[in-house]
Amino acid sequence: MTLTQTRRCVVLLAALMLLTTTTYAAAGDRPPSQVLIEGGWARPYGELAQDYTETALGFGAGDGLELGFRWRYHFSRTVSLSPAFHFMDYRNFNSTDEVIGDYRISSSSLRYTLELMIIQGDVTKAARPFLAFSGGLYRNRVIGFNKNLIEPIDESVNTLGFAVRGGVQLGPFEFSAVYSLNRFSSWQYFQTGVEEDYNWDNFSVRIGWIIPFSDGPAQ
Repeated sequence: MTLTQTRRCVVLLAALMLLTTTTYAAAGDRPPSQVLIEGGWARPYGELAQDYTETALGFGAGDGLELGFRWRYHFSRTVSLSPAFHFMDYRNFNSTDEVIGDYRISSSSLRYTLELMIIQGDVTKAARPFLAFSGGLYRNRVIGFNKNLIEPIDESVNTLGFAVRGGVQLGPFEFSAVYSLNRFSSWQYFQTGVEEDYNWDNFSVRIGWIIPFSDGPAQ
């Protein structure tokens, strides 16, 4: 994603959220706030998933786990906004070198986001489908060795990331699928002498548990 495209995405997301808050801020019949704990499985794509030993920029990450926490504020029974934190812990790349012995490349990501969710159906319905859009700061970390297996690395890169999430709410539980767009350029990680483009997109499946948390009676 280029800098211009990133700026356009940020402006679009900000405008959408501003429009939503302006439209629904005075809406009646607003449900109380909610706290969610989320967990799931994540699959990496792009350079993140490419083989470490056979590619110039691959990290060799495998399917991993995702843990998250969010606070959801409702503007109405159908629209809400929620700041969230998620931790993506991908499976390490493990191998053996005849000089340094066993080694591993560890890849992970911390994500601080803001999500706009639109949910359908009345609160009395057993199943309520929803669609959500989020954006925020992704902090991508790699621990291991450079490609020459000589210099150790422990590098983190802060980038903008965006995601689309769809699923269904069943009582106190949410089941959803998420695609996260995370593409950036950096001089860090592997020392190639130039700024490299990286693709850290991922797909994940989540289960969320809604913990009762009221900021007062519904208005």
